[in-house]
Amino acid sequence: MIRDFAKRCEKSMLASTVITLVLGIVLLIEPSGSIQVLTAIVAILAMLIGGFQIIDYIRQKREEKMLSLSLVLGTILLTVGIYLMCNLKSLVIFFTNIIGIAICIKALFKIQYAINIRDLSDKWLYNLVVGGFSMALGIVLILNPFKSAELFLRIIGGILVVASIAELIETAIIIKSLDDSKEIPFKEKENKDSEIVE
Repeated sequence: MIRDFAKRCEKSMLASTVITLVLGIVLLIEPSGSIQVLTAIVAILAMLIGGFQIIDYIRQKREEKMLSLSLVLGTILLTVGIYLMCNLKSLVIFFTNIIGIAICIKALFKIQYAINIRDLSDKWLYNLVVGGFSMALGIVLILNPFKSAELFLRIIGGILVVASIAELIETAIIIKSLDDSKEIPFKEKENKDSEIVE
């Protein structure tokens, strides 16, 4: 009983591992398509929510419309959704640019800090090198955001593939060991009747 339950648990986890493996392979082979699919999903959600907001505004009573923001929010979301659907690379470019700018700003502080402690510590060069490397990374993200995002997704895909393969091997080993093991009988604790002392 216990062995069979353990095997069922391992097999159920096996299904999720296979799904993770497939996702990793997709990200590794076709990161550009994955980005566009994710952007399309966000665009559809924005259009649906925006549409519902506009419909909700139309259905509202006149006095409710005076204080309602449904029309404004709905129009904004609907416009954003349509824009994203027409420009499937725009969302990832926007976020990658934001990340690149943030990295550059942090790198500037790092470089300035390195210059400030130049006469106080012999470790200032380390901070300067790290700051320079971070600045270069931030500039790459800003100048070539889509390719940078593709590379990032490839790295994630590779990690998922390696981790999933390791899990599959581990699951196979555990299932084999469960097949070779003996069933552990489940023993219920015997409850002794307490003696009633009069």
